[in-house]
Amino acid sequence: MPKLIVVVGATGGQGGSVVSAFLKDKNFKIRGITRNPDGEVAKGLTARGVEMVRADLNDKASLVKAFEGAYAIFAVTDFSEPFIKTDAEEAAEVEYQQGVNMAVAASKTAGLQHYLWSTLPYSHKLSQGKLTVPHFDGKARVDEFIKKDAQLLSKTTFLYYTFYASNLFIPNFNPIFIKGAGKYVLLNPGNPEKTPIASLGDHRTNVGIFAYSVLANPPKVGGTYVKCSAEDFPTMNAYFAQWGSGSGLVASSQSTSVLQISIEQYKALWPKWGDEMGIMMIYWELLGNNSWDPPPGDKMMNAYELMTESAKKELVTTEEAFKSLDWAPLF
Repeated sequence: MPKLIVVVGATGGQGGSVVSAFLKDKNFKIRGITRNPDGEVAKGLTARGVEMVRADLNDKASLVKAFEGAYAIFAVTDFSEPFIKTDAEEAAEVEYQQGVNMAVAASKTAGLQHYLWSTLPYSHKLSQGKLTVPHFDGKARVDEFIKKDAQLLSKTTFLYYTFYASNLFIPNFNPIFIKGAGKYVLLNPGNPEKTPIASLGDHRTNVGIFAYSVLANPPKVGGTYVKCSAEDFPTMNAYFAQWGSGSGLVASSQSTSVLQISIEQYKALWPKWGDEMGIMMIYWELLGNNSWDPPPGDKMMNAYELMTESAKKELVTTEEAFKSLDWAPLF
């Protein structure tokens, strides 16, 4: 009898990647959660054998019903949707409540064995109150809620998915070509030589590979944090140089440069998103290699420790991800 995995956000980036990974294993059947099962993407998943059901993350009762019979649940929230409509603080509150709703519904799911929660580091705590990245901490506060439920915590793995290659299509991360210099530059409010980048590579593929690996070989202790990163770059300059070679747009390694500007200038150039993403970059500079640490006292693993050699080879590297994306619309 195939085991049921319920995937929240099945029509989105992370959820869609998880669906694709589990479709390869006939030992699982997949139920996708969406607000619009009649949409084109949802219909396409139905045609591939996914059971698509309607549920709303703001409606706890709909989640309880959607999670019925689940062996495993992949849960994720989307900060950008409420952020577009409101501000960062309210969007973080929406994410928090949605995360709580899913956790409560999961706790009511008889037979549930694994709860995979896609979260992010608790920036306010890790920085000792120096700064807050709202789209990080809305999720991280859900972790604290889960930890109050010992039974659910015993089934939970906290997944940290790192920086997407496709994030360079977000306006404040767009490479800028300076014709007179013959260079592509990236503006950044943090010191590019002190800002490490943990890279997920192609999230459309890698999110699912990591989730499948964790479910196939879960950490021995419930409540473990697992960092899902294809590779780590020591500096923002190194990461952007990889974009240069991967995209095929630069003539040499000297053709890319990350320029530091003030956070005030960054916010002025990109109101709203510049504020949210700018504070994230400053957080990464401030914490450095500890940016992806779990809360104090919690256990952390690298996803590679749980993966087979064949799964590691399936990951799409950062360079491969850059090669696969069409950068022409930016220039």
